[in-house]
Amino acid sequence: MKIKLSLLILNIILFQPLALEAQLSPGALAEAHAHLSGMTNCLSCHSWGSKDLSPKCLECHTPLQSRISEGLGYHGHLKEQECTSCHSDHMDRDFEMIHWEPSQKDFDHQSTGYKLEAKHLDLNCQECHKSELIIAEDVLEYAHSQSSRDVLAATFLGLGTKCSDCHADVHLNEFKDQLCQDCHNQNNWKTAKESYDHDLRTKFPLKGAHKKVECEKCHKDVQKSVGKFQVQKFVGLKFDLCTNCHEDKHKGSFGNNCLKCHTENTFKQKELAGAFNHQTTRYPLVGKHTLVHCDKCHTEKDQFKPASSFDQCSDCHVDYHKGAFQKPERETTCEQCHNVRGFFPALFGVKDHAKTQFPLDGAHLAQPCVFCHNKNDQPVYHWNKLNCITCHETVHGEQFKRYNQDDKWCESCHITAAWSNLLFDHKNTQFPLTGKHAELICANCHKPVQDVVAYENTPIPCGKCHDDRHANQFENKDCKACHTTDNWKIPQFQHGTLTEFPLDGQHDKLACGQCHKYDQGLKTIRFKPIAHACQDCHSFKDFRE
Repeated sequence: MKIKLSLLILNIILFQPLALEAQLSPGALAEAHAHLSGMTNCLSCHSWGSKDLSPKCLECHTPLQSRISEGLGYHGHLKEQECTSCHSDHMDRDFEMIHWEPSQKDFDHQSTGYKLEAKHLDLNCQECHKSELIIAEDVLEYAHSQSSRDVLAATFLGLGTKCSDCHADVHLNEFKDQLCQDCHNQNNWKTAKESYDHDLRTKFPLKGAHKKVECEKCHKDVQKSVGKFQVQKFVGLKFDLCTNCHEDKHKGSFGNNCLKCHTENTFKQKELAGAFNHQTTRYPLVGKHTLVHCDKCHTEKDQFKPASSFDQCSDCHVDYHKGAFQKPERETTCEQCHNVRGFFPALFGVKDHAKTQFPLDGAHLAQPCVFCHNKNDQPVYHWNKLNCITCHETVHGEQFKRYNQDDKWCESCHITAAWSNLLFDHKNTQFPLTGKHAELICANCHKPVQDVVAYENTPIPCGKCHDDRHANQFENKDCKACHTTDNWKIPQFQHGTLTEFPLDGQHDKLACGQCHKYDQGLKTIRFKPIAHACQDCHSFKDFRE
């Protein structure tokens, strides 16, 4: 019987395939799989007795199989899924086999391992996914083997990730040892010249006036056009002599080393001054003076006058200190605090300040001089008093003024390291901090009163800070009789000494809540008065038992 049934099925498959296909096939295959149509090709994709298509898919689609095994690309990052969860077939010839979730436009490209950024975000998929841009050898080899269809036009696989894989090299291999992103970004190619660091990345650091010159002024030669693009040549320029770019106005009279007289800041100097070696004079130029333009010192009126005075800094410079340090009893030359390298920073340091009436320590060491020695944009170097409130505003109002001793009262609590580092010891007050109180920050108890935090006359009874959870049952009792600052929970209430009802016998074993119940009127636990006659809690039945 079984042999006859098998022969019948074989007869149908071999001699009546169209009739069987009409009965069993769910629909025509998509165009990409059209060459697999027909009942005799079913097992090319389907496994006998199984609905799982994935193993069979990857036997044919080998580029995907290699990427999945190596964990690359979109498919390589997917958790285990059947191919049919995204790719359907038997839905007719023109059916699109890729199911995009949520859509192709909204596809998360980062899941492929290549995140789209900047200008790339504005591109359509087809602008990058072109057959001519596919470079992966396995994809090209696979496409070549599928002569019946145009695989390269349909696949999203095989693109490179380097800029040059998609973009033409308009520099014609000038920068073959560098990456495009070393100079360019994905927002705009043309911004490269704005961010390019000529000092670090070339052998010709830009100094002086060269920093302001447009690139095209030096890079005049251009490369051959690449499509519609054409750029300057950037490699191979000569720069060892100024005359490589600049015309020698002196016609070689002073040789070819222009830097003997000129600088890169400007050529516009008086010819005599530019050629003159100032180091041979009685006043060699050092420090900041080497940067000063000649006519700042050599004015039109007294130009290069041999008798010019330069014995003191004040011969040229205005006394910013307005005579504050001009004292007859001491040496007051500018060189004590400044030098020709610049007025700032001053040479007057911490050790020098320690010799004054106000040695620097703590946070004062980190303050720039101008923070203290400036008031209303005017220099200040003398004060009538050197106490804290000369510079700092008090946030305490007048409440500590009675502790003032010789204008020094901030120091009773604060130190110069930081305002928050206090010397204050609460043990010296009427309210030493113990238990949980020692863990609190000051602001928990000391609240602002008219924008000033109150520290003096802070009330200390418990009820001033804590709510009465007992609804005034213990109005005339001290909280300390039951509670401690370590914990609100009473560690061991002395019922025998603190109440009129000593606990003994079976009573000693009861939990508090068995006698002290919640009182709706008080809206809390009632502790007093409590009826404590036997019959108030026990019935006659209880006694019999």
